[in-house]
Amino acid sequence: MTRSVRLGLAVGVVAVMLAVGGAITFRRFVRHAQSDPGLLYRDPATLAKVLQRARDAEAHGDRPSAIVGYRFIAAVGAGGDSTIARYVAAARAGLERLEEKR
Repeated sequence: MTRSVRLGLAVGVVAVMLAVGGAITFRRFVRHAQSDPGLLYRDPATLAKVLQRARDAEAHGDRPSAIVGYRFIAAVGAGGDSTIARYVAAARAGLERLEEKR
C-alpha cells in the first residue's frame, strides 16, 4: 500500500470512531433529557427571565400567567442545585402570595 492509501484509511478510521463516540454521547444525553424534562431549562438565565415574566404578570393582574410561570420555575428547579435555589424560593413565595389573594 502506498503512503497516501494508508493515510486515507487512518483518517477514515478516526472519522468513524469520532462518529460512533458522538452517537453514544448523544444517546446518553437524550436518555438523560427524557428522564429529566427540566434539564434544558435549568439554568439561571432562563429561570430569571421566566421569574421576571411571572412577576410582571402578577403586577399587571394577570394571575393565571403568573401562576404558570411560578409553577414552571418550582417544577423545573426542584431537581436543581444551589445556584437556582433563589429562583425556586422566589417562585414558591409568589405562589403563596397568589394563593392568599384568592
